[in-house]
Amino acid sequence: MSMIDKRGTLTKHGSRTYRRRSRNSIKNIAIHHSATTSGSAEAFARYHVNELGWPGIGYHYVVDKEGKVSLCHDLEVVSYHVGNSNGFAVGICMVGNFQTESLGDAQRNATILLTRRLMNELNITVDNVWGHTEFPGYSWKACPSINMETFRSQLLNEGGAVTSLEGNSSSYVSGERQRTYLSRGDQGDDIKALQERLDSLGFLPGPIDGIYGPRTYDAVVRFQRTVEIGVDGIVGPETRAALRDYKGEPEMIEHGSPTDEPDENEEVFSSESRRMLRFIQPMMRGEDVREVQQKVGAMVDGMYGEETTQNVRDFQREHSLLVDGIVGPRTWRALDRIRRTNGVGYRRLLSVQTPYLRGDDVKRVQRALNVETDSLYGPITERSVRNFQRSEGIVVDGIVGPQTWERLFT
Repeated sequence: MSMIDKRGTLTKHGSRTYRRRSRNSIKNIAIHHSATTSGSAEAFARYHVNELGWPGIGYHYVVDKEGKVSLCHDLEVVSYHVGNSNGFAVGICMVGNFQTESLGDAQRNATILLTRRLMNELNITVDNVWGHTEFPGYSWKACPSINMETFRSQLLNEGGAVTSLEGNSSSYVSGERQRTYLSRGDQGDDIKALQERLDSLGFLPGPIDGIYGPRTYDAVVRFQRTVEIGVDGIVGPETRAALRDYKGEPEMIEHGSPTDEPDENEEVFSSESRRMLRFIQPMMRGEDVREVQQKVGAMVDGMYGEETTQNVRDFQREHSLLVDGIVGPRTWRALDRIRRTNGVGYRRLLSVQTPYLRGDDVKRVQRALNVETDSLYGPITERSVRNFQRSEGIVVDGIVGPQTWERLFT
């Protein structure tokens, strides 16, 4: 990995300066792309300072397409790149627009080596290496437009460099084929037509060879992400319709965004002692996850998975919070209020399902009905709910909806 120290040479604001922090306050590494097909630390610094009025470049490191790394700031500098998370994040920007082009091996390898070095230096686990879009408030942002789960897996692979996306593929034999679904390993003229369409739209699927290989898969995923449909790398009816109707958009020059400048709430974020919880691979685990699961009615297994994420989203929606499935400072404070008020409010229909629904809301119902409080909504609880509904003269269905909940607790 080649690194050039540019800390003393990049454009800086005449009167504004970034504040500084201690290294032990750094909790995350943020991965960005520039959303431009070309660029450099010098160009980004000029844009951030001259156009946005920032104190200096927003990123701590910039990695170009050849894999050369520019060091732009001391790690203690709190620069602007992830809004209210700036106070505890280091920013790495890869030059490129990975919505429409693939991340090359040299650039990926350099970024992985740099990230590994920072993880070791700052004692940061792979769970806390996030893409820009994974930070609170940025789920809308297509940055860095790479698969972060794959990136984190590659960080754990200490065996060497990342292998090329090209791979070895068999030769394609021409033949007319029309299939409803296209996926990796398929071959045929319909694959070639797919590649031609992706290429014409600027998503660069590699050779137009009629073979659905890694580069074509990568292009399909980038297209699906761009048009905001299901991202699975499979070309089915929805993706075909989107490919047919897509008109393309002018290139967005997004060296940085003014929304990345911290607002008055940043101090709340930077002073928060508990970690941010979210669904990543490998899954986050711990007692704090269990605490969240108990309060949002998810299965209490200590692993922050899909069910927990959905229940957190429901909780956030109920409490008028940003609905992103991430337990950050504001969601933590709302969860804490549940403990302080010594009660769990209504948040979902409770019924017998497979597996059984479980959580503090089930336990509260069981206590009210004077049945075993195992937090599992099983047949015994359902039977007690039916008896209660019958005694109250309301619909007897064994389901705790808003009406039944209100009769139980008001």
